[in-house]
Amino acid sequence: MPQLTPEQKTDVLYNHMVAYAVTGISFAKSQEVSAEDYGKFIGKKFAAFWNPEDGFPMLVNRMMYILAGLHPDNAMQIVEQDDSSITFKLKNVDLAFQNGPMFDVSYQDFLDCSYGIISVIAEHMNSTFSYEMTEDGWYIVTLRKN
Repeated sequence: MPQLTPEQKTDVLYNHMVAYAVTGISFAKSQEVSAEDYGKFIGKKFAAFWNPEDGFPMLVNRMMYILAGLHPDNAMQIVEQDDSSITFKLKNVDLAFQNGPMFDVSYQDFLDCSYGIISVIAEHMNSTFSYEMTEDGWYIVTLRKN
């Protein structure tokens, strides 16, 4: 029986999460569905597990928790926050794509799918989601309460 260190276990889970997401995007593209539209499909399924009555703070906490899982060494930082919005940033979201596309899926496809998922959930939670990428690799997220 293999004995994995905690770091190896995290690495295996991360790699599987990315591989499953990317192969799903690859399949969607093979069916002429854009990465963003595939993400919106996923977001609609996931939205059933998000209760708008839980409010904006729950959206922020859960989304930060989920996005922190995009890579364990993400250096997540809050950039700006008030009662109706938050902007935070994280690194290494692109780690799996640093050697190019995976399974015919580009990093931009991955971001487009993520946008589709999160924007649908945010809308369901009476909020908006936007993101930007910086030249030095930061993924900057903004959530705003409607």
